[in-house]
Amino acid sequence: METNLRTIFQEDWMGFILVGALLLISWSKFLYPQLYSQYKSLLFNQKYLLSFHKGKMLSHPYVLSMGIVSWLNLSLFCYLIIPDLFPGLENQFKLSYLHIATYSASFIVIKTWIQLLLTRVFDNQLIKRLLLSKLSFLSFSSLVLAIGSLLLIYLSNHNLIIIYSIISLFLLLYLIGCFNELRNHKKIAFKHLLYFILYLCSLEIAPLIIIINYLKIA
Repeated sequence: METNLRTIFQEDWMGFILVGALLLISWSKFLYPQLYSQYKSLLFNQKYLLSFHKGKMLSHPYVLSMGIVSWLNLSLFCYLIIPDLFPGLENQFKLSYLHIATYSASFIVIKTWIQLLLTRVFDNQLIKRLLLSKLSFLSFSSLVLAIGSLLLIYLSNHNLIIIYSIISLFLLLYLIGCFNELRNHKKIAFKHLLYFILYLCSLEIAPLIIIINYLKIA
């Protein structure tokens, strides 16, 4: 009986997170219908990104709200899959949703801040464009994670096929957006090839390698 009540309570608060994310999307759609319309086709055209060409994208309410949605979805999905993919990690650190949400927010904020700092130091607009585009693609792709979380919450047994399918679809959408963005700015990328390679190695590939090695050790 106690186990059933605990399971129901856990499903309730995770369901509230998904509902909260959905309400935030609805609120953003109501306040910024044009941006929402452009956002839906983000992967295949630049209208959404060009809307912030002369403004500060990272401080826009719509971008901030969608960033919060992606953070909630990403944190919840990670919380749900860690026991299945990294059982030793959960036993070692006793990770709660709050812990994972804090770690993911800290990682994204610090990484973004470093990248913005580099754009000012080197006065390189390519890195800035890639950063803003990448954050947009991340928030868009994370909507898939909400579907995955919904399935995992209300399925009695977590299916690894579902987990890997959702992860694959998330990465596919994200990579499609990044590839299209690089194709649109290939002339600038070739012109600043050295900066581009340094950016990929130091700020994209290196953090992932560190995290993956840490998880393997743990």
